[in-house]
Amino acid sequence: MNNKTVLRVKDAEEFSEEFSERLLDDYEEIFPEAVDEFKVKADKAIEHVRNDNPVFKDIPLEELKANVEFRQALKEYVRKNPIKLSTLKVLKSIVPESHTKPNNKLANTITKEPMIGEGAIELVVSNKKAKNEVRTKLMLNYDHDEERVQIYKWKERFTPYDREVYDGVVTLYAAGNNIINPAMVYRAMNGLTNTEYVKPEALAKIRKSLDKSMSIRTIIDYTAEARMYNTNIKKTTYEGRLLSASKATVAINGEEHEAYKILESPILYEYAKVSGQILTVPMKMLKTGSAVRSTDEVIIIRGYLLRQIGWMRSTNTTRSDHITYQGIYDELSVSKADLDDMAYKNKTRTIRNHVKAILDEWKEEAYIIDHAEYKEGKTIKGVIIMI
Repeated sequence: MNNKTVLRVKDAEEFSEEFSERLLDDYEEIFPEAVDEFKVKADKAIEHVRNDNPVFKDIPLEELKANVEFRQALKEYVRKNPIKLSTLKVLKSIVPESHTKPNNKLANTITKEPMIGEGAIELVVSNKKAKNEVRTKLMLNYDHDEERVQIYKWKERFTPYDREVYDGVVTLYAAGNNIINPAMVYRAMNGLTNTEYVKPEALAKIRKSLDKSMSIRTIIDYTAEARMYNTNIKKTTYEGRLLSASKATVAINGEEHEAYKILESPILYEYAKVSGQILTVPMKMLKTGSAVRSTDEVIIIRGYLLRQIGWMRSTNTTRSDHITYQGIYDELSVSKADLDDMAYKNKTRTIRNHVKAILDEWKEEAYIIDHAEYKEGKTIKGVIIMI
């Protein structure tokens, strides 16, 4: 199975054999800055050899290419003065100031109900109080690549963690990045900058999730919904990938780096623009590491809380200021049916502590005014958010 393109920067000897204009052709579209940098340095190497050897000065470059002595001299020069690229320049990023989340019915239903491989689905997107129901039609399927699905052990469900990864991509794209890598995505999910170390295990999960999104074929007909905002629209349909991107592995100066070029605006982001249901929060709201370590579970909890609070802040909202713990347990797939009584009790206590730690951090940052748990009878049911 081969699901990626491997692009490798030529080493010094290969450069002297092939000359600059034939190097890095595969990089031209994905890494134009790397190509430019390499060609400038390659041209300088050629000029150094010509200037240091008067015998080559008056010979046209095209003829020099076939000159054995020149090729040998160039080979020796670049052996002593290797042509290197700056990895940071190749994979540099615009650090987002805000985290961006599609926060509409589709983005939040896709993780809760079986959709992928279920055939045509109609999703009610109109308000409960609307006179007439408005439905969006969609169909989601994995590629017919059984080997790939089996290796990754993907389930039909697009998980809450996958959505947080997707939101990391959206955040980077909205900030102006169309070339990303797994480390950039992880940092965008956690309010980090562009220098923090990311563990290989975390990168592997990000990579797996990105590949999953790239493998989900998507058809969304949201004509009826679009007409709610613009009556002149005749038909609005998207057909493509949940994440349309190309993938390459780049070897530079002996190190391999994965990169994804986003080919089109991520569809969940583009679709959420129709209704303006896009949540943006300051990046520092995701940087809660001082209060609780950013495990996969904490990342999901934080994203859930941000979406709930985002709805509370929206205009004309009917959303309650109560967030149930059960909703968070469901988001994390924590069920009494899967655990014994003590394990369930310990697990849910840990989750509640994570929630309170995150909300305490946001209170310190003045993102919320305060929060408090509420009960029904003697049972703690959730938290009330004061915004």
